[in-house]
Amino acid sequence: MEYLIAMTVNEALGMTSGGRPARYVAGGTDLAVQLAGGRAAIAAFAPLPDALVDVSGIPELLHLERGPGGLVVGAAVTIERLAAAGGLPACLVQGARAIGSPQVRALATLGGNLCNASPCGDCLAPVVVLGGRLVLASPAGRREVPAEEFFTGPKATVLRPGELLVEVLFGAEALEGRSAFRMIGQRNAQAISQVNVAVWVRIEAGKVAEIRAAAGSVAPTPIRLQGAERVVRGRPWSHGLGRQAGEAAAAEVRPIDDVRSPAGYRRRVTAALFREALAEACEGRL
Repeated sequence: MEYLIAMTVNEALGMTSGGRPARYVAGGTDLAVQLAGGRAAIAAFAPLPDALVDVSGIPELLHLERGPGGLVVGAAVTIERLAAAGGLPACLVQGARAIGSPQVRALATLGGNLCNASPCGDCLAPVVVLGGRLVLASPAGRREVPAEEFFTGPKATVLRPGELLVEVLFGAEALEGRSAFRMIGQRNAQAISQVNVAVWVRIEAGKVAEIRAAAGSVAPTPIRLQGAERVVRGRPWSHGLGRQAGEAAAAEVRPIDDVRSPAGYRRRVTAALFREALAEACEGRL
């Protein structure tokens, strides 16, 4: 297997052109595990590559900029950098802090977390509720895909062969609202989420004028909690409202029984985590 290093987006695209079975890599914390498992571990999701294209040094993929128009996060920005950044939406920072260990966060990237597309990925729900738009590059040009449309199944996305995630764009509205993230795992550190929840709200005149909520590890992809959103939208915040919305959230998730937790547990935890995240976003505290 070849290991190639690209210094520009066009160079990276050229290294994967012509249908060559190559994979982009930045931190490699997910891909390395798959490759270590051999063909059986990776074949269910993509052809076994004959080359890895390192994009971690491409300047365009390392941008982290907040401005009047919103926020731009390059695909190769590390999870550690997001977790330590100031002035970013709380749910994105909290989701980043929930990932792995300090060693993993130092290598892992936002783009890797998104493109790996694990339903339990802790940055997926925050990117969805913040209305993220993913910029994808190919030799044919660039296109933007809303985060809600990017994930198509476990470990599956709309990425085409050779297409590269360059950056994630967030509008000014995402920065003006308030947000929060919650997750639960089987231990307090380096835990894979059994359930995670992200909430973004905009408060006007004491009421929740707008809300977006999403949950992960409760369906094949991160899902919007639209029923819970309808319960909350347009109403003044109260803990009673939070309980009603939590029940609605539990009713609309589609969890399965697996080795980490049964479906019934995931439903109950979804309600609890949603209530907590909503309370923090609406009040600024629990």
